[in-house]
Amino acid sequence: MTRVLTALVALPVLLVATWWSNPYLFVAIAALAILAALHEFYVIADRAGAPPFRIAGLASGVVSIAVAAGVGPEWNSYVLAATTVVVMIATLGRVDDKSRILASVGSTMAGVLYVATLGSYLVAVRMLTAPPQIASKLITLFLVIVMMSDTAAYYTGKTFGKRKLAPRVSPAKTVEGSIGGLVGSTAAAVAAKYVFFPELPIVHAIALGAGMGVMGQVGDLVESLLKRGSDVKDAASILPGHGGFLDRLDSMLLNAPILYAYGVLVLGARP
Repeated sequence: MTRVLTALVALPVLLVATWWSNPYLFVAIAALAILAALHEFYVIADRAGAPPFRIAGLASGVVSIAVAAGVGPEWNSYVLAATTVVVMIATLGRVDDKSRILASVGSTMAGVLYVATLGSYLVAVRMLTAPPQIASKLITLFLVIVMMSDTAAYYTGKTFGKRKLAPRVSPAKTVEGSIGGLVGSTAAAVAAKYVFFPELPIVHAIALGAGMGVMGQVGDLVESLLKRGSDVKDAASILPGHGGFLDRLDSMLLNAPILYAYGVLVLGARP
């Protein structure tokens, strides 16, 4: 019930920000969520014995989001190059902890790439302006697919789940729940086509629903493995019934570049 109540509060806020005429309300909310998730990633890395260069990583996250909102995520290669230079210089300040330097560099850059860079593509989608309302439609489609996949997988698995999907990674996940999630994500995409996205071809809706459903579940397993390797149950407990921001974004991060690429390369959307 707590899980449902949290979603009932968060979803209207996200939808208002998604359809608001000024895109920067969504950008601000997304930035807070991405940076909070990056912080949680660094907490996990620290517990795993790979203390990150936290300030450099978080600063890079801020710049990545700003660049995606301003000139597009393609420019983030420059941000990554600059972050690499800063982090390598920062290693000189940890000469007393030489045995963990390599792990620290790796965890810092992994957090920037995994959370900030991938997350910045969702911000870039919101900055698309042509055709009219394309950004709002794409993000709403994205939210519907991801949330329905997660909800359907959770309740299908809880009701019918018997066979473990990946017991060494996430013991609670089941094959039945995974199938339910894929059915839910595909059905949600098809419904979205008829409710608010009529220009979306039905074949594309099915492909996006199924494809993002699969990638969302992969992202969930990836984050579960990261937590299990660090002996952490949830990345945080700030969202009642959902854990932390990283626990909510895990199924979105791997999908964000797919959504942006589809909008720009297939639908011809542009800033």
